[in-house]
Amino acid sequence: MQVLITGGQGFIGQALARLLLAAPGLADASGTLQALRALVLVDLAPATPPGDQRVRCVTGDVSDPALIDALLAEGPDLVFALGATLTAEAERDFERGLQVNLLGMLRLLEACRQRGPGGPPPRLVYASSIAAYGGALPETVADDTPRTPETSYGTHKAISELLINDYSRRGHVDGRAVRLPIVLARPPARVPSVSERLAALLRDPPAGRDAACPWRPDTRVPVASVRAVARALLAVAALPAGALGSDRTVNLPSLSVTMAELVDAVARQPLAAGVARPGRVAWSPDPALQAVVDAWPQRLDSPRARALGVQADTTLAELLADALVGDH
Repeated sequence: MQVLITGGQGFIGQALARLLLAAPGLADASGTLQALRALVLVDLAPATPPGDQRVRCVTGDVSDPALIDALLAEGPDLVFALGATLTAEAERDFERGLQVNLLGMLRLLEACRQRGPGGPPPRLVYASSIAAYGGALPETVADDTPRTPETSYGTHKAISELLINDYSRRGHVDGRAVRLPIVLARPPARVPSVSERLAALLRDPPAGRDAACPWRPDTRVPVASVRAVARALLAVAALPAGALGSDRTVNLPSLSVTMAELVDAVARQPLAAGVARPGRVAWSPDPALQAVVDAWPQRLDSPRARALGVQADTTLAELLADALVGDH
């Protein structure tokens, strides 16, 4: 089986690649286990292959039609669409967000469609987001909660979900999508994101560095470890084509925690080697960042995903152990 990951050098892409390379095989469209023979990781960031001859790294922009057409012409059986510009960057640069998050996704779907007949359509697994929701939300957001995004990034995600439904309905692709909560712990980035700011609260104190929390202590958010996300993406990829019906998107069941609970749990984590005392966390509210998070769900669940075997982190301690492994 040949697999393509866009955003393959991102921290979700890398976690997913490790799982794929360690797996005994992947189920094909008929449910038969097939060995992984090739894994293509495409990203803006140049990278050195990890030493596994099955892996090829491609440097390029997922909004480049020629690149996407060439990659799909190679005939991947399974595509994980992870490449995106995140909320903060998409708000700051509308055109770039549109090109990557929406037009780039449409180009990917079109490349899948234009592969032509002669076999089952490629499976496509899309990383959507809780940003597809917004406005006045119930305490627990489920798959069927109306999507009223309040950011450009969330709007791109919601539109892409509908496109995946339609392309799948017409048989052009076997699409499925997972709405992700805040994924921890994202490494420092060139363009700071909301999830990166949250990840700093996990990374810095155990390393002896002070951190600032831009949200109120009672702010509640749904979170998942990057390992839980990678496992969920693989689980959704392995589902039979008819498992999701006409709505091809599910929420990722996740833990719901307040900022105070998260900070307290991090304070109980072991310190990095050579660190005598943990860094302190200062509460420094940022109205703009508070408004972004306040528009997102506080709790995210999907009985449908749970019934299909997609699981969340069990406890906050387990999540932190996964999120911080190897970080310091």
